[in-house]
Amino acid sequence: MSEAGDWDPGPWRGYDFKSARATYDRHAGRSYDDAVKSGKNLDDVVQKSLSTDSKSPLVIACDVTGSMGEWPAVIFEKLPVLDLEAKEYLGKHEISFAAIGDGYSDQYPLQTQQFTSGKDLTKKLENLIIEGHGGGQFQESYDLAALYYARNVEMPNAIKPIFIFIGDEGLYEIVDKDAAKKWSRAAIEKTMTSREAIEELKEKYSVYVIRKLYDSHGDSMTDTDKKIQKQWESYLGADHVSILPEPRRVVDVILGILAKETSMVDYFVKELGERQKPDQVKTVAKALKTIHHPARLPDPGKSVM
Repeated sequence: MSEAGDWDPGPWRGYDFKSARATYDRHAGRSYDDAVKSGKNLDDVVQKSLSTDSKSPLVIACDVTGSMGEWPAVIFEKLPVLDLEAKEYLGKHEISFAAIGDGYSDQYPLQTQQFTSGKDLTKKLENLIIEGHGGGQFQESYDLAALYYARNVEMPNAIKPIFIFIGDEGLYEIVDKDAAKKWSRAAIEKTMTSREAIEELKEKYSVYVIRKLYDSHGDSMTDTDKKIQKQWESYLGADHVSILPEPRRVVDVILGILAKETSMVDYFVKELGERQKPDQVKTVAKALKTIHHPARLPDPGKSVM
């Protein structure tokens, strides 16, 4: 598939990338104020439970605090590519989107959406409130999402569920009991660390994170980003952590993760080289270098755009 003229949109025929992005930007700009005015509460944004009969469930949990900028919008804009290409790896997949904020400062620190696929994904993303705040402590409440999806999702037919965080910050070391009970719908009897919450999530899913660097540029990381990187690697392993410097390639990196999980890296490498320009291939290859074996990455100079 491609964003160029040879891309076959299938059931997404008529979808216009630029119009979709403009629509989403308008939604994101007013979603928080609209939610507050309408009095949206816990039950409106976090279902008591989720379920899917899919053999290949995928969760994409995106940090929507202010430092993430346009990243959530890019995912919305590229939904057809995500949905149609994901089928190549997962078959009859279903996706659940989640939005992550800060449990100590945000009004909506966690939001979840029911599993679905196809054009209905558009509605699910439009349901998410883009609060755009955050705590400013280099930490967000990824642990609340981990606990929710570990304890409140029924997947009776799942063979290889996959969970992908997208964010730029680290995790609070300790899970807040009150926030967990309210937002994660999870009762914690004793002190729980975020590491324990992630371990519980890993019992149910293959877990990855795509990291936007918090305050670094280029190849060198600041001390803050080094600390965040070290935490994620200690929780998930370096081979489940991707660093991506810009949002336009986030869907490609998601697909690269799906390729790794389904042993279809060769297909991914070929398909990526066919539909992306050499510099785009290079960006994706670099982001996946810890997840894919380097020898399997495409040669950026041999793209066949």
